[in-house]
Amino acid sequence: MLDNATALTAVREQIIDLLAEAGIEHGEITGAEPLNAVGLSSLLLARLIIQLELDLGVDPFAEGDLVVSDVRTVGELAAAYVAASAAPVAA
Repeated sequence: MLDNATALTAVREQIIDLLAEAGIEHGEITGAEPLNAVGLSSLLLARLIIQLELDLGVDPFAEGDLVVSDVRTVGELAAAYVAASAAPVAA
């Protein structure tokens, strides 16, 4: 199971890597920032979610109870991965 600090670190690092790759400057990313304010385009957001699933081993959007548009901040995205990692696996 993921903890909040691990998930937030992973989300922040992936965002920073994607923004650097795209040549987009950014300020400090603490977790409180709205996702749409950190500089992620819809394509970069999709790539972020794919990479986080690979890195963290869970997909908080797989069951359909949560959609990407429900997640507003960097911290909420990290929390979604923590919650997904704690959810029981369907048999």
